[in-house]
Amino acid sequence: MADISTVSRRFLCLSNEVELVFCEKTICRRRNTAVLLINRKASSVVLAVVVALLAVAAVALAQSPAQRLSNGIVALLTDWGERDFYVGAAKGVALSIFPEVKLVDITHDVEPYNIMEGAVTLMLAAREFPAGTTFVAVVDPGVGTERRPIVVHTQNDLFFVGPDNGIFTLVMQEFGVKAVYHITNSSFMRPGKISYSFHGRDIFTPTATHIAAGRPVSEVGPVIDDYVLLDIEPARLEGEALIGEIILVDVYGNLQANIGAALVEELGLQFGDEVWVTVGDTTVRSKFVNTYGDVPVGDDLIFIASTDLLEIAVNYGNAAERFNAGIGSPVRIEPIR
Repeated sequence: MADISTVSRRFLCLSNEVELVFCEKTICRRRNTAVLLINRKASSVVLAVVVALLAVAAVALAQSPAQRLSNGIVALLTDWGERDFYVGAAKGVALSIFPEVKLVDITHDVEPYNIMEGAVTLMLAAREFPAGTTFVAVVDPGVGTERRPIVVHTQNDLFFVGPDNGIFTLVMQEFGVKAVYHITNSSFMRPGKISYSFHGRDIFTPTATHIAAGRPVSEVGPVIDDYVLLDIEPARLEGEALIGEIILVDVYGNLQANIGAALVEELGLQFGDEVWVTVGDTTVRSKFVNTYGDVPVGDDLIFIASTDLLEIAVNYGNAAERFNAGIGSPVRIEPIR
C-alpha cells in the first residue's frame, strides 16, 4: 500500500464542517464541539418530554373516571336576585369545599317562582358549556317540603343539581338522560343542620361542588325514574298555521315561542313574507325577516333567534307589552297569502 502522508476529507454535519485527518498509523479526529453540544441538548429535551408524559399518564391513571370527567366548573342559575346574601353564601360554601372551583353565574334574575323560565334559561345556557360541567339550578317554591333534591346526569356528561320540580325537563329533552339520582348522602351536603328554607346553600351547591371536585355522582344516592317533568305541549303545524306557546321573555320584552326553525321551514315561510301573529287575545300584522333592523322602528317582526326558536318582537319596542303576553301565552302564526 502506498504511503499516505496526509489525506483530508471534508464532511458537512449540521452546517458545521468537520475535518477528518488520517495519519499513517493513527486516525486523528477533530471533534466538532458544536455538534456534540447540540446532540446533548436534544437528548436532554427528549428525555424531559418523555418524563413529563409519563408523569401526566400516571396522574391520569390515578384519577377515578369521575375525576377525569369533571372539569371543576359549577354554573349557578337561581331566582334569588343579587341584593341579598344568598348568592354570596352559596359561593362561600363551594369555595370552602373546593377552593379551585370555577364558579360561573348564568343568572340570578329568573322571575321568582317561575320554574318554566328557569328551565328554558338553563337549557339555552347549558348548550354552550363543555362536558363535565356541573349546574346548580334553584327556582324552588317548594323548598323544605317533600319534593326531592336530585342530580341529573345527561348523555353529554353534564350534571344538573336542584329540586325535583320539573326545572330539568328541557335539559333532559335536549341532551338525553343517563341517570337521575335522589340526593341522600349527607357527606355531599353542608355540615351541620340543614335549613328547611335554604337547600340551595345546604344541599344543592355543596353536592354540585363535590361532583365538580371529582367525587362520583353515583355516591349521592339511589337512582330514581319517577322524577317530575313539566307538562309542555309541543309546537305543531295545523294546516297553514304554526301553533305554540311563549316560553321566554327577555329584558327587552322580546317573546320566544317553543316553535323551532325546522317547523317554520316546514310551513314554507320565506324572508319578507307577511304573517298574522296572534299571542293570547291580540293579533297583529307582522313580517318574517332576519333581524330587528330589517323593519322600520316600531314595526312588528318575527325571525329565527340565536336560540333556533321563533322570536316575536317589535323593533325598538316591547312585544310583551304590545301583546300583554308572558310565559305560557298561546301563539299562532299564519301566513298572509
